[in-house]
Amino acid sequence: MRCSSKSCVLAALMSVLLLYLCSKSEAASNFDCCLRYTEHVLPTRFIMGFTQQLADEACDINAVIFHTKKRLSVCADPKKSWVKRTVRILSQRVKKM
Repeated sequence: MRCSSKSCVLAALMSVLLLYLCSKSEAASNFDCCLRYTEHVLPTRFIMGFTQQLADEACDINAVIFHTKKRLSVCADPKKSWVKRTVRILSQRVKKM
């Protein structure tokens, strides 16, 4: 089965577009969720920032994800006193900027 040059180009473009859209939808649905908490207390001086993970969104547990200066992400229990204290300190840092 032969195709004209216009239809071959159109088919190729549609294939590329379909592959691109499939890869984007897959990437958007792949979440990195915290599955457990760290056992270690992290010194505040090593933490650059944090994000919160909520169990009622896409993941199974509530967590605070600390982002360290070494570009690591560490999951912590938001109920722990050291986590609450660290979040408060980091939030105050942001307000001062």
